[in-house]
This record gives sequence, C-alpha cells and structure tokens, in this order.
Amino acid sequence: MRNFLCSPKWTLAMLLLVANFTVTLANEQPKIALLVAIGDYPTETGWQKISSKNDLALIKQALQTQGFDSANIAVLADQDATKDGIIAAIHQQILEKVKAGWVVYFHFSGHGQQVADDNGDELDGFDEAIVPVNSPMSYQPGIYEGQNLVRDDELGKLFNEIRAKIGPQGSLLAVLDACHSGTGTRGFGIARGTSAKMAPEGYKPTNLSRGSDQSTLESLNETDDHRLAPMVAFFGAAHNQLNFETTDDDGKSVGSLSFAFSKKFALATASTTYRMLFEQIRLEMSAIAPRQQPQAEGMLDQEILGGNVVGTPSYFRVGYIEPGLVTVNAGWLHGIHEGSVIGLYPLGTSSIAGKTPLAKGVVGRADATSCTLYLESEIEQDAAVEAWAFVLERSLGNLQMSVKLALPTELSLMQALKSRLENLPIKIEENTPELIVTSTAGASRGAAVQLVTSSDIVLETYPDNLRAEILAERIVQQMKAYGQAKFLKNMAINSYELPVAFELVPVKYDLRSNSVTGEIPLSEKQDPTGVVHFQDGDVVKIKVTNNGYKPAYFTLLDIQPDNVINVLIPDTNETPAEFQVPPGQTIEVKRLFKFAPPAGTEVFKLIATDRPIDLRPIASSRGEGTKSNSSSFERLFSQTFYTEETRTRGGKPISVGVSEVNVSSFTFIID
Repeated sequence: MRNFLCSPKWTLAMLLLVANFTVTLANEQPKIALLVAIGDYPTETGWQKISSKNDLALIKQALQTQGFDSANIAVLADQDATKDGIIAAIHQQILEKVKAGWVVYFHFSGHGQQVADDNGDELDGFDEAIVPVNSPMSYQPGIYEGQNLVRDDELGKLFNEIRAKIGPQGSLLAVLDACHSGTGTRGFGIARGTSAKMAPEGYKPTNLSRGSDQSTLESLNETDDHRLAPMVAFFGAAHNQLNFETTDDDGKSVGSLSFAFSKKFALATASTTYRMLFEQIRLEMSAIAPRQQPQAEGMLDQEILGGNVVGTPSYFRVGYIEPGLVTVNAGWLHGIHEGSVIGLYPLGTSSIAGKTPLAKGVVGRADATSCTLYLESEIEQDAAVEAWAFVLERSLGNLQMSVKLALPTELSLMQALKSRLENLPIKIEENTPELIVTSTAGASRGAAVQLVTSSDIVLETYPDNLRAEILAERIVQQMKAYGQAKFLKNMAINSYELPVAFELVPVKYDLRSNSVTGEIPLSEKQDPTGVVHFQDGDVVKIKVTNNGYKPAYFTLLDIQPDNVINVLIPDTNETPAEFQVPPGQTIEVKRLFKFAPPAGTEVFKLIATDRPIDLRPIASSRGEGTKSNSSSFERLFSQTFYTEETRTRGGKPISVGVSEVNVSSFTFIID
C-alpha cells in the first residue's frame, strides 16, 4: 500500500424551531465517529511521545460543527489503544451500532510504521501499519516481530465491513494523522513516524515482481461492488516523508493534518467535494508543514459525507451577554481571529449591504469555536439575544513567530540576534519553535550557521566569515520572509459581493513561432489525488471568472517554494485598472506564464477588489512608505513585511472588510 499513513419569547421560540429544523435536515443520516489518539507511548517501546491527545478536541469540535452529536463521538486514547483495543472499538463503537445509510468518520493520531509484507500483496515488500500503544519500535527475532501492529490489510478489512453494513447510501471518511516512513531529522520538531522498519536485518522482499502495488484504499474503492459505501481517506504525508506536528491558534502542539483538516472541514458546505476539501487542506499545510505533501485516496469527487453536512452559515448566533460584551458561537475554526469586527443585526437579516447594525464590536479573544466581542455601543439584552452576528472585517491571524537560538550563549551572534529580535513579534522559544538558528558543526565557534524550520527544512546556510551584526541582519530578514510567506499562504477571504475565481490552463507553446498551438487538459498534470504538477518550462494561461453582481479588479501574487513573493499581475508595463472582469463574465489574461525552479509547493493568490490596487511599489519598497489613503488590503500587504506599523501592533495586521476583497488560491507542485 502507498501513502497509508505517511426578545419576545414567541419570536425566539420560532427562531429556535427554524434552527433546529435546519440541523435536523442536515442530520437525516445519523453520523457516528471513532477517534483514536495515542501520544503517551511507554518509554520502553522506543517511540517518541507526541501530542496526539491535543488533536481530539479539535476534531470533536469540527465534527460537531457539521452535525455530529457528541454522544456519537467515541474516543480511544493512550493505554486503552492497544491492537485489541482498537479492533474492539471499531466493532463495538461502529459495526455494532451503524445501519444502512449512516455516515461514519474514523480518525487516528499516532505513529505509523512499515512492516515486512506477510501475504505478497505489496510491490515494495512492506505493509503499512498504525502503531498501537503496545507495539515496540524495534524488530526482535523470536520475541517481537510486529504482531501488535494494525496492518493496512487488517484495517482495510474492517473498513470494508463498515462499508458493507452502511451500504451505498452511507459514507465513510478516514483521516490518519501519522506516517510510516521518512528520513532522519536533527530532532528540532516532533514527528509522527520513523524510518525504522519492522523487519529482520537484511530483509529482502521476494515478491517485488508479483505484488499488486495497490494501496488498501485503492482496492477498497473498486467500483464493481455497488453494495459498498463510498470511502475517502486523507493521510498526513507521502510514503517517504515524516509527518510533523504544528501548533494551533491557542499555542498547543497538534498534528498538522488534524489541524488543517479541522479548520477546513468546519467551513465545508453541502456542495464541497472531497477533492475541494483536500485542496484546501493542502494549502493550509503548505504554510504550517511545507516539508509534507498530504495524500488522499478514494472517491474524491463525491460531496463530503454524501452532502450530509450543516455547512457554514452566513451569520452566527449570540451566546453569553454582559454589559459591553457578548460571546458569539464562532472562533478560529471559522476563520475569526482577534481583531475581527462583527456586527449585530436584527433577526432574519438576509443581506447586510447598506444596512446599519444594531451594534458592532471587535473580537478581543477567539478560541476554536467561540469568541468574545467587545461592543462599541450599548444594545438591549433582548435585542442582543435575538441578533444575528455577521463578520464585517476579518482579521487574518498574526505575524508572530517563535524561534530557538541553538547557539553557544557566549557567541557574539547570539547577542546580536537577541538585540534584533527585541522589537519584532518574534519571540525566543525553547519548546515549540517554528524556526531554529543552529550551527552546522555542533556549537563550535566560527562554524557556518543555518536557519531551519521545525520540520528540518534548511531555509538558508550562511558563511562563517561575516560579522555578527551583518549575519544577524541576514538571518532576521530570512525569518521575516518565512513569516510573510506563511501568513500569505494561509490568507483566505470569501466575499459574498466579490466571488471571483481563477483557473490555470496548461498550453502547448511553440518557441519557433512564439505562439500557443493548443490547450492541455489540466487532468494531464494531476496525480491520482488531483494535485497539479508542473515541470520546468511548462506554460499556462490564466482565466478569471466574476460570479458576482458588480465589476471586480484583480491582482495576482506568486509565493515560491523558497518564500519569495512576486507580483505577477500587473506587470511592469501594465496598470491595475486594466485588470477588470465584469459581473457574470470570464476573461483570459493576455500574458502567458512559464514555470521555473525552485522545485516544491508553490501558491498563486488572486486578490479581487472593488477598486484597482497596486502591490508592486509596496513589494519593491518592502512595505515602507505605504500611503495613508491606501486600501485596507494594500496596508495589510505592507504590514506583512514587518513594517513599523506591524511592530507597534504586536504582529497583528489590520483587519480587512469582507465586502471589499476576495482572496482565492491555486496550489501546485513544481517538480
């Protein structure tokens, strides 16, 4: 198998009746979930302890936003998650409960490992397995040879039993935040996986020419058996990659796939397909775990959970009320961060265009599923209870970062770095840093210095003959470039007034005639999971579609794998006003775009606005001198360069009005 792991009471009552009816419609098919999380592996097993239990709250909250009843979400954690315990839980919590047409979710957070194939069905001679709490890492002949692992074949049979019982009207989704393989690291980040295989020393597969080379999920999803429910699975990394942890918006260490999945799944609608969801997850992970390439298998073009989701409402509800503040039932899982502006409108408001809110306020604190709104004016309690809360301006998170200085304390570079970081929203952190400054030769004086990510990506290697002040400045500039790219990759704003989308169309290009000779279907550039791959020299054209009711202007940003930011549209000899798309129309950009190194995951960001904006001078000046009358997005973009305004705001950029900008993304890989 491939890629396995790696008010008036009457009015309020009517409102609640309508809300309950809406949820009931989304829950016509019962939903059930089993979450398995193992982080506290016993020391004697040889496995690193990881933060899997922190994934549970995220996943449970995301499931509940999509209509899962908490009573139907079973959890199996740590010492209870033995091999027998996992198999028994699948039987007791799923197979013995589900009926035809049910929706099933299975989640695993923990370690994964490759094990010597025992039935000849793997081309590379290894099965993939999830690691229960009672499975040691090392192969011991005659003592422990992997009998406590849950192999892909075993898990696949259990999944098939579930699919058979819920039938073709049911749906099964599995998310496995683990990885079975990968190269070694320097131990800066927490990884879920190992390159140590469960096999005897000198093991040589004998079935290399007769295996099926099918993943378990590929065999599970053969379409000739219409009695089985459709199934999809997401995995944290490719088969040769480790799966690193990240930190959530509350600063807790969590699985990168669990974090990305929970954020995007919570925002999904009934029309979201698994392929669309996976693309959003890939975009999120390109920012938080750039070393990994998440994988997906199964019937990706199906609507998630068979379309049986609640979906993200256009408004949220008010909860607890105090003088001057209210709580709203939405948080960072819904894209609401500290600094967002929310307006309270009368019950039944369908559109806020041109309407004055009853009250509005700024989000002071946001957790996963709720936020505290500090009101700018008073509002009667009955009116607040009934109010619908709409996001007016969206804060997109912050530019804060954490860094570990793994250098000798007496080194002059250490002092120079500390001095440079004092006035930046970059804090020195020992336990869960995003970036690490380290020496290439231990801690010896005069050794070359590297800036690396917690997932062991080398961002830059610096020579050892620079003065400490100059070297510190270069390192800090690279830190800021990394933070800017991460922030921009994560940036997403869906505007109801400016719903502008874009697509990349590969073309055949004749160098001799300097002309396009035909189009190439994008499917020819996609791998089985739908991920788009371009080669050095590939050429594309871009089409932009305005699905809204008013004209929109657009600009295009390119975020390279090495974190370099380019403004592709408009070009040097073009004006921002040229790039307008009328409502209900699609236009084709006249220029072509040719791909070149560096290799890796690249992101295009199309920024649609209600008036022309120009990001070129901001990019060339690195944010300095941005005019006071610039649009909110131009000011936001300037602050991503860590300008003085960013520093004085503690790394929290200004919020952007949701009616004035739309940000869409296209993620691809340059091989």
